This record gives sequence, structure tokens and C-alpha cells, in this order.
Amino acid sequence: MSSTSYRCKGCGATLETKDDLTRQQGITRSSWFCRYCMTAVPGVVGEKLKHRR
Repeated sequence: MSSTSYRCKGCGATLETKDDLTRQQGITRSSWFCRYCMTAVPGVVGEKLKHRR
């Protein structure tokens, strides 16, 4: 697992790109979730991964 990947706390999937995330737009900021199990992902991780394809 590279330094720019994240292991989901819910299902254990390795999240490495924006395709592995689901974003829910909020009023003040976005919330990030694992695409596979919808477990919340820390915002810092989501912001880093959204730039990876």
C-alpha cells in the first residue's frame, strides 16, 4: 500500500483513486465515503485521493 492509498475501516478495500470514493456535497464542505461500503473516509484522505486517477 503506497503513501497515497487508504485502507477502508469498514470493508478493508484499498482506496487509491477518486474512482474508489463517493462524494456527498455539503453546505460548507464535501464528505467522502468508500464506494464499496459507504463508510466515511477522513476529509484529508478524500481530498488527496480526488486528484488521483
